[in-house]
Amino acid sequence: MTVRPLTLARFDDMRAVFGEKGVARQCFCMYWRRPDGGYPERRDNCDRFHDLVDDARPPGLIGYLDETPVGWVQIGPRSDFPRLGRSRILKAVDDTDPWCINCFVVRVGHRRRGVGAGLLAAAVEYARFMGAKVVEGYPVDGPGSAGDYFTGTMGMFTAAGFEEVLRRKDTRPIVRLTV
Repeated sequence: MTVRPLTLARFDDMRAVFGEKGVARQCFCMYWRRPDGGYPERRDNCDRFHDLVDDARPPGLIGYLDETPVGWVQIGPRSDFPRLGRSRILKAVDDTDPWCINCFVVRVGHRRRGVGAGLLAAAVEYARFMGAKVVEGYPVDGPGSAGDYFTGTMGMFTAAGFEEVLRRKDTRPIVRLTV
């Protein structure tokens, strides 16, 4: 798998990964970015996310197999994601300013093939390249539906060297990796 930063020129590749319908297409990775719990205007989340794409600091990475876009991972400084600060379960652990990995989308037909793990490894390297000292994740640890795993699984994060730092809910640990 080849992984590239999301740029405006690659935005249609992100749309292809998210598909034409479903939860990922509706959310379009805006869940964690919502100010004050919502938006006053009724714009499509895809349009909102497009406005955020900055080629100087891309908001995430797209994975490709043979030039076909197959996966997405969102990563950035915790300050990019105000909803994390409002969460009882995922609020800040301490005054560390980590980079956060909080969303994975793998295109239908490419799931359960290691795409998520490859995106996680690439996201850690990207954060290191961008100057991050600590990378934080919010995987699911336990049973759930397919829609619950958009933040990744505990096994995927521990296999990449992340360690649990806090658990405020049985199935939702906060994990970190020093880079």
